[in-house]
Amino acid sequence: MIEIAFCFDRKMVHPACVAIGSLLDNKQDEEIHYEISCICPEDTKQYREMLENVVEKRDKQSKIKFYPAPEKFGDAFEIRDISVSAYLRLLLHRILEDKERIIYADVDVLFLDSLKGIWNRDISDALLAGVKGANNFQDKWKECIQRSYGKELQGLQGNYINSGILLMNLKAIRLENPDSRWLEMSKMQYHYQDQDILNITCREHIKYLDLRYNVFAHLTKKEFMRFAGEEICSESECTDAIEHPAVLHYTGPKPWKNRGVNRAKEWWSYVDLQEDLCRLFDKSRIPKWKTTGLAGKLNRHLPFKI
Repeated sequence: MIEIAFCFDRKMVHPACVAIGSLLDNKQDEEIHYEISCICPEDTKQYREMLENVVEKRDKQSKIKFYPAPEKFGDAFEIRDISVSAYLRLLLHRILEDKERIIYADVDVLFLDSLKGIWNRDISDALLAGVKGANNFQDKWKECIQRSYGKELQGLQGNYINSGILLMNLKAIRLENPDSRWLEMSKMQYHYQDQDILNITCREHIKYLDLRYNVFAHLTKKEFMRFAGEEICSESECTDAIEHPAVLHYTGPKPWKNRGVNRAKEWWSYVDLQEDLCRLFDKSRIPKWKTTGLAGKLNRHLPFKI
C-alpha cells in the first residue's frame, strides 16, 4: 500500500477530485493500491462523499481518510493567491502520527504513472526528497537571492526543490522537532512560503527525485531543457521527464481556469473522459488564452486577468 497525503481547502476540492482520480486511473499495476489522507478544513465536509466516490469507483482496495486541518497557521504569510492550506504539509508529521513516511502531493497535478518509484526510495538518512525546481535557473535564482531573505538561500542554487511532490520521512522529522521554528517562519514573508521554509531548514537532509515525478507544466520543452543546459540535471533525465512524465504539475496558471495554458490539453483530455469528473467543470465558461509564445506575451498585457 502506497501512502499519500493531500492538503487542500474548499476552493480546491474539484481539482483534488481530478488529482485523486488520475492517481488511481494511472497506477498501471493491479497490485498497487493507495492509502489517501486528506487534510482539509471543516467547511469541506459536504464534499467528502464526492471524494470517496472518486476512490470507490476506481479502486475498491484503495482507501481515503479525512483529517481536520489544524488552525495553527492563521497568521501565516499569504501571497500569489495561495491559501494557508499550503503550510499544512509542515504539520503532516503531527497529523499523521501513526505513519513513518508519506508522499505529499499538491492537488494542481495530473498523475500519469504509478508513484511506486518514489515510494521505494530509501530516505532513512534524510528528512525528505523532492524534485529540483525551476527556481534553480540562473535568472530565477537571481530574483530569489535579491529578496529580503536572500542570504538564507546562499549555497542552495542547483539543489533547491519544489515542494509540490515530496517523499517525507515523518519519523525523522518528529525527532528533529522543527514545529516551533516552522510556525514562526510561516509568519515571515517568504515568497515561496512552505517551499522556502523546507529548503532553508532541511538543506543538509534532502534527497532528490527524478524530474519526471514533478514536471512543471508551465515550461515549454525549450525552457524545460534548461535543467540540462544549466547542468542542474542530465539531458537524459530531462528528455525522459518531457516524454514520459509521471506527474504533470500546473505550477503556473491552472487549466480549470484557462484552457489555453501550456499542457492544459493533457489535463482536459483526462477530465473529458471521466463522467464523474467532467461534470464538475463548466468548460464552456472557461477561457482559452495562450500563455506561451508570442500569443502568451500579448495576453499577459491584456487589461484583465485570466
